[in-house]
Amino acid sequence: MKQVAPDKTCMQFSIRRSKLPSSETHPEESMYKRLGVSAWLNHLNELGQVEEEYKLRKAIFFGGIDVSIRGEVWPFLLRYYSHESTSEEREALRLQKRKEYSEIQQKRLSMTPEEHRAFWRNVQFTVDKDVVRTDRNNQFFRGEDNPNVESMRRILLNYAVYNPAVGYSQGMSDLVAPILAEVLDESDTFWCFVGLMQNTIFVSSPRDEDMEKQLLYLRELLRLTHVRFYQHLVSLGEDGLQMLFCHRWLLLCFKREFPEAEALRIWEACWAHYQEADV
Repeated sequence: MKQVAPDKTCMQFSIRRSKLPSSETHPEESMYKRLGVSAWLNHLNELGQVEEEYKLRKAIFFGGIDVSIRGEVWPFLLRYYSHESTSEEREALRLQKRKEYSEIQQKRLSMTPEEHRAFWRNVQFTVDKDVVRTDRNNQFFRGEDNPNVESMRRILLNYAVYNPAVGYSQGMSDLVAPILAEVLDESDTFWCFVGLMQNTIFVSSPRDEDMEKQLLYLRELLRLTHVRFYQHLVSLGEDGLQMLFCHRWLLLCFKREFPEAEALRIWEACWAHYQEADV
């Protein structure tokens, strides 16, 4: 880290080590290739059920998933599909969930004028501002009057109706956009997003108690692995331990801290829940 100029307070950071030495990585780090079509099909039996789920999680954790099959594999990681489900059962589930999604949307569209005014004030106003500036460099969302942007908007508005206790918070559009771009179907994406918000510890909400829980984990990791830096934060007092510099990391799952391909690779590794308690 170096000072940019004597009359400025900003700092310029540079990456000291772009790669970790093998002594600091997991011994199996380079043993797994990215999960491709053939490897994925090898995990499915004749009924379409996933076999050797633990090995699949391990392969995804170390190797990631090929872009061409993300839309098929992500619904399993996000617990929309059960690993034990057959191909026929998944199609039946999709039909059922599509009907449920339609009912949620109809509930939103059937609000009374008073309910709609409150919904617009508390939810829709923010959603409408966020979706038009989310991932617009992605070809999937690029251009004026892009129907995929409207799909993302409906998903977020309907989620706020489905789960009013959470509603909508800025940043949620950043989480749902990559799922929609891979899964493609609006209803399927909605239920994958529901699974994401319910089941993965990697996602935090802006609510104080949720953020504090995430920060507690991070502080403990720092205390164990980077003692000097942790002691520095302690010396700064309460402000240091609030760790405001990393709130965006937690809320957006590092999406804006890394190139998209690397960020989604991180997401997949976390969603795999390899070597951790199932949550």
